[in-house]
Amino acid sequence: MKDDNYPLIIYKYRSWNNEFHKKILTDGEVYLASPEDFNDPFDFGIVQNFFTLDTPEKIERYIDEGMIKHKEFLLSKGYDLAKEREFQLKRLQNLDEYQKEYEKLNAKAVNKSYGVLSLSGRWDSILMWSHYADFHRGFNIGYNEFKMRNSGLFGKGGPITYSDEYPHIDAFAKHTIESSFQQTHYKSIEWAYEEEYRLSKLFFPNTPTKANRTVKVPFEFVEEINLGIKVSPDDKAEILKLANDLNIKVFQTEKVPFKFKLTRNPINK
Repeated sequence: MKDDNYPLIIYKYRSWNNEFHKKILTDGEVYLASPEDFNDPFDFGIVQNFFTLDTPEKIERYIDEGMIKHKEFLLSKGYDLAKEREFQLKRLQNLDEYQKEYEKLNAKAVNKSYGVLSLSGRWDSILMWSHYADFHRGFNIGYNEFKMRNSGLFGKGGPITYSDEYPHIDAFAKHTIESSFQQTHYKSIEWAYEEEYRLSKLFFPNTPTKANRTVKVPFEFVEEINLGIKVSPDDKAEILKLANDLNIKVFQTEKVPFKFKLTRNPINK
């Protein structure tokens, strides 16, 4: 993906009434969630299609290539290569069972090893304000995309690709940066309204603790804060004070008269 396809600012929608959410502004903390916490059951679940191994020749080729690739590891663990080949050949006689087992193991590994920060390329999504910012009573915080992606605090970052077609990954597909992004940054077109931008980090081979998943982002990366149209006066005053102390621009969102749109106005210098 090219930089010119990336948004300049990426937004995290939050609720000021949630003590955990507050930390994004009071302490600069963001949390890299496990994919198992996502509300989309297809997210991070795009894997190779082993039904493409539809001939005995393809099955044998797949096994032999795998044996060559993992030969040193198998020998170091004391495996008999001939017996292991026969075992794998037997497993692949039932592709349906093999596919389900692979997806289950992949999900377990992904949930254990990945941390993800989901943001959005837009500040004015009516649905996002409703779903993730306390029904427009919360706020969103906008980060400089380039600084976030190149900070070294995360792994890879980029916009989500949305499609009405499920990606096809052949059983013989090689692991590349593109195929990795296909697994981590690809979703159904039904989620396109979010304009999601995602920063992900691979912790493998370590298992991350809650502390590992908590990342402190420098306040210099923050470009702006937007307040929901229903933000309370008290919450607004608290956020505004913190933002002024940190020299961060704050905008108050408002409804555009006679349109299903939001606008905003600056409320601090």
